Amino acid sequence: MLTDAPGVPDVAGYRDVRTVVGGNSHEVFRATTPEGREVILRVYGARHRGPEAPGVHASVLMLVRGLVPAPELLEVRGPEAGTDGLVVTSVVPGVVLDDVLATCDDHVAARLGRSLGEALGRMSGIAMTGPGDFLDYSLGRRVWQPGSESLVTWLDLWSGRAPLADLGAPALARLRRVCAEADAILAAAPRACLVHGDLSPRNVMCDPATGVITGLIDWEFAHAGHPMEDAGHQVRERPDSVFSTALLEAMNRWLPPAEQADVETLRRRARAADLYWIIEIASRLGEASATYTCHRILSAIAASGDLLGDTGS
Repeated sequence: MLTDAPGVPDVAGYRDVRTVVGGNSHEVFRATTPEGREVILRVYGARHRGPEAPGVHASVLMLVRGLVPAPELLEVRGPEAGTDGLVVTSVVPGVVLDDVLATCDDHVAARLGRSLGEALGRMSGIAMTGPGDFLDYSLGRRVWQPGSESLVTWLDLWSGRAPLADLGAPALARLRRVCAEADAILAAAPRACLVHGDLSPRNVMCDPATGVITGLIDWEFAHAGHPMEDAGHQVRERPDSVFSTALLEAMNRWLPPAEQADVETLRRRARAADLYWIIEIASRLGEASATYTCHRILSAIAASGDLLGDTGS
């Protein structure tokens, strides 16, 4: 669904540039090439992530080509002479997964979960030498900020903010014990792989008729991280669903034998990997809709002392 809107950029070589409805970044547009092909433009200007961001995005798309359903990279431009960086990709066919899961039956949800689980399993095999953000098109890494060494130190870094401090000392003590437990769980997979980094069901396209995932989109937050991190985002959104269970079962078959486990163990591992994001996002309560969800999850974990305390498990 598209709309004409103020602030649409004039991008040389493309016509009929228009805003994609539903995007939060204000960087994504749909356009037409001189030959009449519909494409997606990501213009790196609304949020400042440095001049290397387009090159990182392009390199990640080339890395996953043929392994994971993703847009085809068509063009990349670095920022030059005051112009914005640009990544041009193909249009991924299908429907937004979040919209389908909101209304589909369990049979379709399970098929979609299996399809996405297979994609995440393949991606978990794209090995990295260690965790961190990508520096440039070569995908060299920089270590995350001090405090990210463990979930315990990560919680200590953010717990001074009012949204977490207001949980109270007893709740934070329980949460610290859960973080220590989660650190031990994550040690079951002591390696890093390519991570999408923003894999909500809104960034996944699918064909509801076949139950097949047609593409993972919006890769600009990709980095090297834990193999279960992207699965953790799916568990966060639909923790006990048929969809997430099918996803974990399908992903399990692609993991190294030493990392394979039953679904409940994988669900806890996925939550542990996602807990870094849940803590940080919850500490920014009120800044965006996701902060309320993460604060609710973290509050439930702190109250129960259970890593899956918000799911009833």
